[in-house]
Amino acid sequence: MTQVDQYQALEIIKNAQKILITPSDPDGDSIGSALALMSVLKKMDKKVTVAASNSVPDYLKFLPFTNQIKSEIPKGKDFVISLNTQGAEVDHLKYEVESGKINIIVTPKGGEFHGHDLSFQKSSGDFDLIIAVDTGDLVQLGKLLDENDELFKNTPLLNIDHHASNGKFGTFNYVDSKVAATTQLLTPMILQLEKEHGEELIDEDVATLLLAGIITDTGSFQHTNTSPEAFEVAADLLERGARQQEIIKHIFKTKSLATLKLWGRVLSKIKFENQLVYSSITQKDLEETGALSEDSGGIIDELLSNAPNVEVVLLLKEKENGFISGSLRAPGEKADVAEIAGLLGGGGHKKAAGFRIRNKTMDEALQLAKTTISDYLSQKTSQVFPNLVGQRQDSLPKVSPGGEDLLLEDFRKKSDSIEEKSVKFFQDADGQEKTVGDVLAQLRQD
Repeated sequence: MTQVDQYQALEIIKNAQKILITPSDPDGDSIGSALALMSVLKKMDKKVTVAASNSVPDYLKFLPFTNQIKSEIPKGKDFVISLNTQGAEVDHLKYEVESGKINIIVTPKGGEFHGHDLSFQKSSGDFDLIIAVDTGDLVQLGKLLDENDELFKNTPLLNIDHHASNGKFGTFNYVDSKVAATTQLLTPMILQLEKEHGEELIDEDVATLLLAGIITDTGSFQHTNTSPEAFEVAADLLERGARQQEIIKHIFKTKSLATLKLWGRVLSKIKFENQLVYSSITQKDLEETGALSEDSGGIIDELLSNAPNVEVVLLLKEKENGFISGSLRAPGEKADVAEIAGLLGGGGHKKAAGFRIRNKTMDEALQLAKTTISDYLSQKTSQVFPNLVGQRQDSLPKVSPGGEDLLLEDFRKKSDSIEEKSVKFFQDADGQEKTVGDVLAQLRQD
């Protein structure tokens, strides 16, 4: 698990011929990164496959090449027969071809083999490199990982990402959390490949894919992760023909009736508690509005984050029974939602993060998330104002009998003393009282 820089990552890519690219849950940055890299590497005569567990959301299907994303990793042609040799050592093997079948004969040195020692599988695709883009943790690859465990174990993996919480799970890791999007990280890499390859690799389609990632992850340059470097890369991509207005139209301005109904339902359920604003989307909400899970994209950024005097914004989405995903935003200055997501098994950035909760109902997941956020915010408050939270006073001190008279007597004594001191202060050496004007005149002389 080696950290590499841009040039080392490029060498790894250039030395590979058959490449599998795996984006995380499809959004503008992950899809833009995967398809832009696919297009560029194909121009360099490499064999490239892009595969994702989840389908591309409708609002992103305008992007070039989305129809080339496969829902599963293509299997190889080889049929693999495995024999467990822990119980017996192999002496030699041979095979015989008969009509309609092949006999494979394995002779042990000692002991014997049994039927339960055999296993069969079709080989995974013949890849010499896997590139995971915009993926904070391999678990985000879902069924691709579950169904191709051996492929991921036995194939070098280059992890290219910008999430601060990235687990550095790759054989090689090119991770930079200072950039706004993974496509921002990829753009200078592709420009370097252009210089070395001697031909244009960023055409209008590739430029559009790369710009889509930056626009998505910066909220069209509204989020706090927008940097001067992000603007510079975006400007270069616009010069290359990136279709900015097309991106804005489909991602931010086009909403179906079902999406609007879903947004209305989410807004109607908004609640505010102790600097936390939260809402939820259940499977019932999706069914009754006719919306899809991906139609929730943008709700938390465009609507919930506008709440005033809020430190954390939470949106919980029920993917299926017992599986809840959460999105977090930090519109205030106190919270780092990447830290909160980490407490819940997720990760992300300081201002935007996510997590997953399994084997709990929506109510249980909501209670867990609320408690975690509340404890986190309380801890942050005590760190900023360490003396703000003290021991609880169960009751006020009782007034002793005659206490009022004692206080009055003490006040009178102090009043006499104050009056005496005042007279002495405003008297001269002969005992004559000075006026305020006399005192001021003396001070001016001094």
